[in-house]
Amino acid sequence: METSLPLQHKLLEEHDFGFAKFWFFPNFLVGEFAEGVHVTRENSLGPIEVLKRVYGTSTPFVYISNRKNSYSMDPMGYKDIVDMFPNLMGMAIVSDNKYRRMIATLEKMFIKKPIGVFHRLEDAYEWAGKQI
Repeated sequence: METSLPLQHKLLEEHDFGFAKFWFFPNFLVGEFAEGVHVTRENSLGPIEVLKRVYGTSTPFVYISNRKNSYSMDPMGYKDIVDMFPNLMGMAIVSDNKYRRMIATLEKMFIKKPIGVFHRLEDAYEWAGKQI
């Protein structure tokens, strides 16, 4: 499955960190983790630095997690990363897998931001625009 990026938005930067790919747009970013990765705060330092550089702490943005692969994450580390960005306006989770969408419901217990769960990236892009 190829990641469909929105043509109507300007791509600012694209980064491949090996364990994850990120596409940065003016007010949202799309992240896609590799199959089998365990995401921790430590291995997220590269993406965090790019996030800080692109959005700082004042430019509002939405994170879109394209979950086409199976991976795990440290929920407390995840919360710490979210807390670093007061300008994070919400998160969209995209997956065609019912189990992965159910896990997204559990994330709402850790993350006190609007979270939308979608089957299609296009729906997440639309939702992200409404959060800004």
